[in-house]
Amino acid sequence: MPRAFTKCSLADAVARLRPGMKVLLPPACGEPAALVGEICRQAPRLTDLTLLGGIHLGDYPWARPEHAALRYVTWHMAPRLEEARRRGRVEFVPIRYYDLTREFVAGGVWAPDCVLVHTAPPDERGYLSLGVSVGVALPAARRAPLVIAQVNPAMPRTLGNAFLHRSQVDAWVEVDEPLTPYPPTPVGEVERAIGRHVAALVPDGATVQVGVGAIPQAALEALVDHRELALHSLLVDSSVTLVERGVVTNACKRVHRGRMDIAEAMGTRRLFDFLHENPLVNMESSAFVHDPATVASLDRFVAINSALEVDLTGQVTAESLGPRQVAGIGGQFDFVLGAGRSRGGATVIALPSTGREGAVSRIVPRLSAGAAVTSPRFVAEWVVTEHGAAALRGKGERGRAEALLAVAHPRFQGELERALTSS
Repeated sequence: MPRAFTKCSLADAVARLRPGMKVLLPPACGEPAALVGEICRQAPRLTDLTLLGGIHLGDYPWARPEHAALRYVTWHMAPRLEEARRRGRVEFVPIRYYDLTREFVAGGVWAPDCVLVHTAPPDERGYLSLGVSVGVALPAARRAPLVIAQVNPAMPRTLGNAFLHRSQVDAWVEVDEPLTPYPPTPVGEVERAIGRHVAALVPDGATVQVGVGAIPQAALEALVDHRELALHSLLVDSSVTLVERGVVTNACKRVHRGRMDIAEAMGTRRLFDFLHENPLVNMESSAFVHDPATVASLDRFVAINSALEVDLTGQVTAESLGPRQVAGIGGQFDFVLGAGRSRGGATVIALPSTGREGAVSRIVPRLSAGAAVTSPRFVAEWVVTEHGAAALRGKGERGRAEALLAVAHPRFQGELERALTSS
């Protein structure tokens, strides 16, 4: 049945929410900040309303003590949420990105009562593009009992599977404001060295997936002399440079040749302008983009992701420091699994060899006690630090450990070797 698509003020739109509801937010640059701000203003009447979300680029206003009536359930933990978590107002869900499109939609464990979307203005046929954040918000909104849109002329009108029709939206507010930006991360010499080693593992004609942060950015920057690449899942500002320089053409893909399949975009106005009505960018749900079967269907798929620690067996944590959850599973396991089945594909885990300003090794005998395993040892293929690339595929325990020792910081190699021989 068509919905009303009623234009409202911010206050009237949020007045539709009730205590105890579950409300899904688009992540990162797609967050509808004006609607979120109004939810915080109305927090005293919204007892136990639960916001559902992932990466947030601000200071989590809904987790402040003055908004203690609100709860937050997230698949991407952050240090700024620790205090609210101790108060029992934040819950972390350990879930990979592909499964979000089953568990955070109607019929799932975390089925939302309302989905907030942040869209470009409707076109002449009444279609609203979800712009930079399609992955989870789009499939959830298509099945939600209540959909409220923040309609913003600053949102790029992205193409592909990116649209809701006005008949699928209950209420909307018009807010003309800049999107929350994700500026390029500063890249140092260690990250540049890692990026060069990673780029050496990427063949021409590959489809490349990167995460967020300095190391993935350095890897993108190091690909400037490659040819006929494609990008998948996420776009950042550095992606635009590769397209402009003719490195990314998407010409070798067997699926959606000539287009990038993207679920989220995180960047600045430069990226947003690039995305607007760009036929090279095919926005898609994470049910497609993060599906390991989709990834496996793309030849020479190279998944490049970061880590906090890797142990000498090849186990990876990208989300916790010991038992302390500091991030999320994200799409790493989805892409590792799919790339391992891609013809000519590769999985790359990249990290600095040390942490805490050189005080500790990030190649360790065993993951820290209580650490979550983001990618298990049996899917590890390449581990890259500034000291080189360790090839793990098919190797036994000793061979894997020796390869990882070779890319550890020289200052810690003796200590790691002694731990290996004593185990």
